[in-house]
Amino acid sequence: MPPNLDVMSRFLVSLARIGSYRSLPYAIVSLVLAAPISPFAFAVAVSFEADSRVRAVIAVVALAVLMGLLGLLGPVRRLGVVLANGLLGTRLPAPARRPDAGSRLRSGLWLALHTAASGALFTALAFLGITMFVPLAWLTGGQDRISFFWNDVPLDWWTIPFGLAMVFAAVVLAAAATVGFRVGATTLLGPSAAELSAAAEQRAAVLAQRNRLARELHDSIGHTLTTSTIQAAAVADLVEADPAQVRRALGTIEEASRSALEDLDHVLGLLREEPAAKEPTRTLTEVDVLTVRAREAGLDVRLAVTGPVATLPATVSREGYRIVQEGLTNALRHAGPGAVDVRVEVGPDRLGIAVVNALPGEGPRTGRRGLAGLAERVEALRGELDAGPDGPRWRLNASIPLRAGA
Repeated sequence: MPPNLDVMSRFLVSLARIGSYRSLPYAIVSLVLAAPISPFAFAVAVSFEADSRVRAVIAVVALAVLMGLLGLLGPVRRLGVVLANGLLGTRLPAPARRPDAGSRLRSGLWLALHTAASGALFTALAFLGITMFVPLAWLTGGQDRISFFWNDVPLDWWTIPFGLAMVFAAVVLAAAATVGFRVGATTLLGPSAAELSAAAEQRAAVLAQRNRLARELHDSIGHTLTTSTIQAAAVADLVEADPAQVRRALGTIEEASRSALEDLDHVLGLLREEPAAKEPTRTLTEVDVLTVRAREAGLDVRLAVTGPVATLPATVSREGYRIVQEGLTNALRHAGPGAVDVRVEVGPDRLGIAVVNALPGEGPRTGRRGLAGLAERVEALRGELDAGPDGPRWRLNASIPLRAGA
């Protein structure tokens, strides 16, 4: 089917849907809004010395100008978006609380056009409605002639198809007005470039926040569950043989779980957008706590810290803690009990972290979410991350600059 015929056929099919006549309530609303403004337009018209037809034109123009000025107001723009979405079925986003000058001008133009188009629509429908009664004049036999467009026309059988054509014309006009209103509202009430940019930035900020929360949960809860699960499995065999070791392991599990609950409470507070416990501030100064937990879980951790860790910037120190935590968790999860070398070096202009452990027997198995999260953390600090097999061992290296341009 040719494109033009396809469009026409779809339009004709749409005439059977009640939603095609949303233009009628939408037009009524505009005329209701214009009602309190109309007396001022008429006052402007009568102030001119002219005949009635000129004054009518002046009144229409004055009404359009006043409605346009009204449309410049931010609340009116927001109301216009609500009405368009509710009555026309558009999906316009909520406008900015303080629209820019361009958005105000488009809003004012649309309100003026909306009012003018609504008046024209009802005028045309009124005319078509009158002509629909022409067949009744002939069928009832009340008269045999009618004045039509200043011509005296005899009434006959032609009035039947004419009346039907007028009914169809009214239906098509109302449906076409709905399409026109939707196009106009979408074009003139839609978001400006600045609003689109602000919305995109807001979505990016929300996504970044969600990713950050996901990283926090993965790092903290994942580490705790891994160490706790392995320790719980190990102490089951030591209940009778070494009660003291069991008590130490259970104490480590308790401490790690309490720490994870603090992290979870903080993250859930952010998701609920309500005050929660203060943000955990674990830094590299507490890296020895991580190694103790890892040793309790079966890792032979050899920790080497050089340089003034306490003088690190808070953000760098927190991220460094997470890097070591993820490295130990991956070693425990994928390689199992064994030797792990952890090196933290604080230089004058750079922080270096390395976590090295044996590869699992079946080859490298990486925690992709964890490594991806680490890469994001390090990149945010303008650093570099390298993780992968190095001979028979798995090596995780992170380098973070401590000064701009370093």
